Amino acid sequence: MLWVLRHAKTHRDPPSGGEDHERALAPRGRRDADALGKRLGDDGDHLGLPDDVMPGLVLCSTAIRAIQTNERVLAGLSESPPVSYLGSLYGAGPEEVLEEVSKVDDAVGSVMVVGHNPTFESLVAAMAKSPPPSLSGGFATCGLAVFELPVPTWSEIAPHVAAVLGVFVPPF
Repeated sequence: MLWVLRHAKTHRDPPSGGEDHERALAPRGRRDADALGKRLGDDGDHLGLPDDVMPGLVLCSTAIRAIQTNERVLAGLSESPPVSYLGSLYGAGPEEVLEEVSKVDDAVGSVMVVGHNPTFESLVAAMAKSPPPSLSGGFATCGLAVFELPVPTWSEIAPHVAAVLGVFVPPF
């Protein structure tokens, strides 16, 4: 399974004198990420997904907003998967994101990537055999898309082959 999570809503401007990389979550973003974590957690309904498909590894951008989104979502889980923070995901295109996923150990059954638009909207549209109808208005902040992949190894991941298990957007 491949999970694609766009960071939650942020403050429009970076901290005084800061860079885009340092933008933090806005109150709405914190609420949305917390709500998603609760829905995915043991007390939630897992968004209707089977319990055994939860991510076994997270690849997360090093941008503050992605880190905060990831931490808040994973806080809802009883067991958090390991997280790899990758500077390469900040500013990456869809191909670069898939390149990072292709390096994952095949013993990991499910991977979640946490990052940014416009890359993640393009990635979600590109992964599916047919475009998910829920993307007609774009890929919302704190949007989550979950795909089932027909490939036996991560190194074989490719666009236009995945089955969409769901696209979830706030409110959760």
